[in-house]
Amino acid sequence: MIIRRGRRAAFFDVRHNLLSAGSALTVLEAAAHHRSAGDLLVCVAGGPSPGVPAARPAVGRPTVSGAGLAADLVLYTDAPDEAGSEVVVEAMARLGLDPAQCFAYGDHREGLTILRVVGNPRVVGRDPLMTELARDCGWPILHTARY
Repeated sequence: MIIRRGRRAAFFDVRHNLLSAGSALTVLEAAAHHRSAGDLLVCVAGGPSPGVPAARPAVGRPTVSGAGLAADLVLYTDAPDEAGSEVVVEAMARLGLDPAQCFAYGDHREGLTILRVVGNPRVVGRDPLMTELARDCGWPILHTARY
C-alpha cells in the first residue's frame, strides 16, 4: 500500500457520549476544522444492523447520532476495546493514510485503543481516567461544557 502524504483523516469514536449535549459543540467545531482542512471525517460506531457491512462509505454525508456530525465514512464495530482500533488501522491501510498524520477523538476508556493508533489523539470531556492518561501521554484535552 502506498501512503498518500498529506492526506489525513479524523476518527470520532461515537460509541459512547462523544456527541452528548455537553460535548457536541466541541466535537462539531473540531469536525468543522478538519472538514475545512480537507480531512476525511470518519465515525467509529457501535455494531450495525444485521446485513450491514463492517465498514461502508457514507452516502451523502449522513448525520451520525443525530448531532450533526456529517461523516465521509462510518466504521462499525460490535465489540469494545481492540475491535475499534482494528477497524481504524484497516481503514487507514486501505485508504493509504499515514497514521502519524491522522487524528482521533474519544471520551471513554474503550476508545483508548483508537487514540493509540493515530499520531494525533484528542481526549474529549472530563472523564478522570481519560484526562489523567492524556496528561501522562501529552495528549491534548478538549474540555466540554458541564451539564
